[in-house]
Amino acid sequence: MPTTTRSQRRRQSVRTQPRRSPARVIEPPDYTRDYAYVRHDLLMIAFWGGLLFVGMIVASFIF
Repeated sequence: MPTTTRSQRRRQSVRTQPRRSPARVIEPPDYTRDYAYVRHDLLMIAFWGGLLFVGMIVASFIF
């Protein structure tokens, strides 16, 4: 049988390991310049898609 009582077990402190901080912080890579052409292409697709969509709506009222 254990010699410690319930209240004594509750009062015992729990040892925790100290948290280690990372040696260095690694910055995430910046891909904005590498993929600038993709952004441009997507904007052009959105522009032409919107223009054609408006054209279809206008054409539905005319024809």
